[in-house]
Amino acid sequence: MKSARIMGARAKRATARHVRGAADATLDLMRRGELTVTMTPQVGLRLGNFLYVWLHAHRAGMSGMPTMALASRAMEPWLTAFPALGELTIRRESLRFRDRREWDDVWLYQRFGVDFTADDVDAFVRAAVAPHIAPDDSGTLVINVRRGDYYTDFTDKYAFDQVGYVGAALDRVRPAKRVLVVSDDPEWCRVHLSSIIQTKTPEVTYAQPDPLANFLTVAGAARIIGTNSTFTYWAAYVAGVVHPDAEVVMPRFHARMAHGTDAHQLDPRWTAIDGFH
Repeated sequence: MKSARIMGARAKRATARHVRGAADATLDLMRRGELTVTMTPQVGLRLGNFLYVWLHAHRAGMSGMPTMALASRAMEPWLTAFPALGELTIRRESLRFRDRREWDDVWLYQRFGVDFTADDVDAFVRAAVAPHIAPDDSGTLVINVRRGDYYTDFTDKYAFDQVGYVGAALDRVRPAKRVLVVSDDPEWCRVHLSSIIQTKTPEVTYAQPDPLANFLTVAGAARIIGTNSTFTYWAAYVAGVVHPDAEVVMPRFHARMAHGTDAHQLDPRWTAIDGFH
């Protein structure tokens, strides 16, 4: 009986999705405006994901196809920090019936070399982000470690051996006199990474968690060891514009997905380390 109810509920949801899809397809035939709006989900996305959506809008606009990202509340602090992003953003109350609508719910416009090129990234960063970044020319090696919900709510999808990976990454970079660890969980990093880092350099400091300050710090660095986070990827893209000779190391692993585990966001100019997942 319970199984039948579950199957019935699933069938209703599938039917509802089909009806919504058919209705959307009909409306799309009626929308023939010049502007395309990328329909950003209102929950679930953070800075790294938003930047791919803004990059998509910028790239399309540069190609003669006016495109804007639908605003969400979580964008607000980033629109304040990087005002040029506002030119690529449309609020829901400004959305018109005739505006075309789109959303890539599989790849989220994040495939390097498919959804965008290195030149696309560089042009977008120069226009919207780089003017607000202070370059760090001290030679400090910045290690950006994403913890948070990757290790509470989404462990099966995103968690990997960060300790082993950081050790391997340190073996791949030039020696540094100073290391700065930037993380949303600096205490975890102190406990688990300090001894490994101190085998390479005696001076290790830890930044206080603050999304904007942390992004500005990593994006201004000339030397970065990152982890599997779109936040880190974007900071490294920006660093590559601010420092043309930036040294960047990332894990090949991003997440356990239906299409595999490799990070399709990686810039081929970076050093990618396999394994540890």
